[in-house]
Amino acid sequence: MIKYLLLNTLIFISLTEFAIAQVPLEQLDKKAIFSFSVMSDNKGYALENPHMRKCDQWIREEGDAFILGLGDHVKFNRKNPFLRLITHDSLWHNHFYPNVADGENEFWGKGQDDWGTGYPILDSVDLAGRKNVWIRDNKCEYYARETHHGITVHIIQLHYSDSPIDPDVAFREDSRRWLMGVLDSIKKDGNDIIVVLAHTGNWVNVLSEQRKKKVLAKADLILGATTHIFTKYEYPGYETGKEAIALNSGAVGNSIDSGFLQVHVLKYPLRLVIQYQRTRFPERQLQEPLFSYEKIIDGPIRQIDWEKTK
Repeated sequence: MIKYLLLNTLIFISLTEFAIAQVPLEQLDKKAIFSFSVMSDNKGYALENPHMRKCDQWIREEGDAFILGLGDHVKFNRKNPFLRLITHDSLWHNHFYPNVADGENEFWGKGQDDWGTGYPILDSVDLAGRKNVWIRDNKCEYYARETHHGITVHIIQLHYSDSPIDPDVAFREDSRRWLMGVLDSIKKDGNDIIVVLAHTGNWVNVLSEQRKKKVLAKADLILGATTHIFTKYEYPGYETGKEAIALNSGAVGNSIDSGFLQVHVLKYPLRLVIQYQRTRFPERQLQEPLFSYEKIIDGPIRQIDWEKTK
């Protein structure tokens, strides 16, 4: 059993068991080598919405290096102050990675099923102007890299809209092949984290068995949205002890349990501490077990019960 010192508290890690010692959230912020957030389905709301205002405040409070989006960031036929935020605010304009989903297609195209026409949201943050981003010719999918303190986060943004319902139409074969190719191109060396995002919920389940197995084995964090409810997805029969953690990002400002994901990245071992920060609370806090997980990179997943790890 290997011992690690974390804020004067020993963390014990074995091949089958591991735990994070309880620390105040502010100390967890400081201990992390960096952090990032994931948000979705805000439907055009920005700081005028109390939940989005908390999201923005808490992201700045934690000092997140970047923000990943999962789509439905705009809403057709009403005001969308979020577009002004991501165009004019330096944090959102320079560090936000949007997803093109059905909301974006409806806003800029002929309807939710107008495949890929929501790509102008990428122009709102001048994504093409970033040297760490490679946008596909279809204009709505891209690969990006964020490197902080020697750790590279590989970001793969897919276009899979809720409409049309047929996954073979909405999640095109070309997109699936591209995903496999990007995964093959990433050579993990112990300092890499792979995050794959697509808007439509538990999208991994529409992949072929071979592709599903590959995504779960190669990625570290898989993200979906659509339902507006934070969920951890399970894949019986695909457990290896090293598989990716797959989560629904919930929704901020547009959910019965509004919130967003905040992800702390820690080392020794390299791992993610992922919490669904619920914006109904007055301030950020350590979350209950169903809303708090640890994922060791190329290792196991654990639900965190902060009370039991004091």
